[in-house]
Parts: sequence; structure tokens; C-alpha cells
Amino acid sequence: MSLPPDFHGLAFAAVMLSALMHASWNAIVKIGGDRLSSMALIDTFCLLVALPFLFVVPMPAPQVWPFLLATVALEVVYKLSLVAAYNRGDFSQAYPLMRGSAPMMVAILLLLTGSEKLGLGGYAGIALICFGLVSLVHWRRQAPDLLGFALLAGACLAGGTVIDGTAVKRHGEVLTYIVWLQAMSHVFMPGYAFVRRGTALTALLRTEWKRAGIGGINRVGSYALMLWAMTLAPVAKLAALRESSVIFAALLGHFLLREAFDRRRVVATALVLAGIVTLQLAR
Repeated sequence: MSLPPDFHGLAFAAVMLSALMHASWNAIVKIGGDRLSSMALIDTFCLLVALPFLFVVPMPAPQVWPFLLATVALEVVYKLSLVAAYNRGDFSQAYPLMRGSAPMMVAILLLLTGSEKLGLGGYAGIALICFGLVSLVHWRRQAPDLLGFALLAGACLAGGTVIDGTAVKRHGEVLTYIVWLQAMSHVFMPGYAFVRRGTALTALLRTEWKRAGIGGINRVGSYALMLWAMTLAPVAKLAALRESSVIFAALLGHFLLREAFDRRRVVATALVLAGIVTLQLAR
């Protein structure tokens, strides 16, 4: 059976919506006065969505567990770093730093391990990302730890991507891996936030459950839309398109959070986006 003639249009629409939803749930974390609690509430929603699927898929094979546990550990550091970055700087700065550094680090990791070779386009993409990230850092010299936390979040995201890719290539079980990873990776933050915040977290849930639910829907929906789009069009092109989330983040930061978005920041964000797209398409 042939694919419908408009499947590229459907894939494009799905990925663009996925990018917007990804930027949106991050913006909800930033908007919340207590970013740790906001992240925890969103994770609680995601955990409730993932748990029923554990009864549908089998247990992961023994050789898969080290990959799962490693990614879950990186996910914990990623979320804590993301919360710390959002506490220290503008959303329209922290998000592109995190999102832009991740694919660059993935490419470098695969290059160093010999898993992948980069051509001229790949190196050009890395250079563009570097220029964009350096430009973004310039604005907040008074918060130098913002850079550290944003890059740490990006490094964890990159490490998890490489680990997950290796796991499913070696052992298959893609659906099982995804379901168990989604369930396990959303356990830590609610528990950690409850220990840190106590009953204040419960009180916040009563007032912020709608926002947390919207954040959770955006997070789960972003992931699901990307997976669906991958069945319709080439993965490399979709991955490049999804990085348009850095533009959505800049717009959300400007219009929702009233963050500055002058010409210099526009150029820096555009460089990051151009670098990511060039890198993804060249790979």
C-alpha cells in the first residue's frame, strides 16, 4: 500500500507542533515561581500516563537494564540542571543553550567513538552552533553559572541520546524500551520535590494542577508526535525540523515572559538553529 500523497505535509505539521509543544512545556517550568515543583508536577502527570503501558509491554531483557538505568540517571541530572538554568537566566537564553549544545555534543561523541564520520556540512553545523552559543552567553556575564547548568543539561541530553540509540540498535525492543524509560524517568523528580517542599508541593498541586496538566500533555504529546512523524518521513530531516523549537522558545520568552529579544539575540538564536539544521541534514 502506497503512502498518501500528502504524507510529507502531515509529517511537517506534526514535527512543527511537536517543536512548539516541547518549547511550551519548558516555558511552563520557567513560568512557575517554584521551578522544581513545576517540573515535579509535570513529571507526575507524565508518570501517570506511562504507568498503564507497563502492563502492555514485557519486562526489558537483562542486557537492556544497564542502558535504561544510565539514561535515567542522566535524566535526573538533566532535569535538575534545567531547573537551575531557568532559575538563573532568561528562558530565551537558557533553552537554546541547552537545546543547541545537545546535538553538537551527540555528533562529537559519535565522532570520537568512531560511530559516525562528519563531512564538511557536519563541521559547518558545529561551527554555527558554537558561534550562536557564544553570542547567547555574552548577555549574562553576571550569571556565569547559567552557562554551566545549560551545557550540563545539554550534555546529559546528548549522552542519553547516544545510550538510547545504542540500546535499541543492539537489542531491539524499541516499544518496551520507550515505555519503561518513560515510566522510570518520571519517578525521581516528584519524590525529590516532595522531600524538599513537603506539604507545600501538595498545596501547589491544588492551585497549579491545570498548568501542570497542560505541561504534561505538551511533554507527552511532543514525544508522541515525533514518533508518529518518523513513520511518515526521513528521520534526519524531521530531527532537523524539530529543532525549530529554539525559535518557538524565543517567541514564548518574549511574548509570555516579557524577555528582551533584540537584534543580537535574534541573530544568535538563528545561528544556533541554522547550525542544528545543517548538522542534522549533513549526518
